[in-house]
Amino acid sequence: MTGTAPLHGTVQSHTVIRVPGKQHAAAAPFVLLLVELDDGKRMLGHFRGHQPPPISSRVVSHGTEGETPIFHAVGEES
Repeated sequence: MTGTAPLHGTVQSHTVIRVPGKQHAAAAPFVLLLVELDDGKRMLGHFRGHQPPPISSRVVSHGTEGETPIFHAVGEES
């Protein structure tokens, strides 16, 4: 996301991926979030942490892995 504004939003849903496909096997387990952005759009993204954040908590993304945004809880270091 170089040169783009951070993505701010609210967690709508989450899941922990424990047995991913071969492409993501090295990252398992990981948290996948459904985030409603402040502009009303929804997107999937990874969460930096082993435990998912609470539903309705605020998250922000300042970067990506490939095309996937990496979110963290508002107020935490990225």
